[in-house]
Amino acid sequence: MNAKDEILQTRLPTVMVPVFEPLPVLKAGETRLLMAEDGLWIEAEGDFGHFRRPLWKSRRKLPYGQVEIASELRCGPIPRKLVERFAELANEWTEWGCETAAWITWGPNVGWELLEPEILIRAAVSVRYTWPDLGPDTALVVDLHSHGIGSAFFSPTDDQSDLGFPHYSLVLGRCGRGRPLTQLDCKLRLCLAGYYFDELVPWIHT
Repeated sequence: MNAKDEILQTRLPTVMVPVFEPLPVLKAGETRLLMAEDGLWIEAEGDFGHFRRPLWKSRRKLPYGQVEIASELRCGPIPRKLVERFAELANEWTEWGCETAAWITWGPNVGWELLEPEILIRAAVSVRYTWPDLGPDTALVVDLHSHGIGSAFFSPTDDQSDLGFPHYSLVLGRCGRGRPLTQLDCKLRLCLAGYYFDELVPWIHT
């Protein structure tokens, strides 16, 4: 194989799922594609959890082993109180006609935290910001932003922003003064190396 191809394939390798032995364990920080009996899957080992999702379903059985959907959060359930705190911020900024953003982070030694970025530009339909560097033991778990009084959805700009390492992305819409989280429009997705998977909101636990 050409050396350049080898370099490219190490960035997102494809593994044939074995039938008669266990699938090799994925190393920390790595992402790979899996050819399984039912089609193509993506698997990622993030700082806070392990994830596996289907990308393409084959019309016939392929000569490979089987895999299942996986969502293993080593960090435990994401605290609902942090999402509610962000909802309060989103409601407040909606009163000023603006969007806002935040991160929910976790580390085994520091626990959970809601971080607000340094805002560069804040407007009714966009927000630009810069993030502080996280410590080596802290991981981004949820990237949050609001859409003010508008509906919740993911834009092409969001797709570009959510590239890279595994994390969740959450957008809140229909915000307004005093509105609780349960009354806001909410879209949640899992982001794995540029592939996006819609998730149910019940992952938010008290």
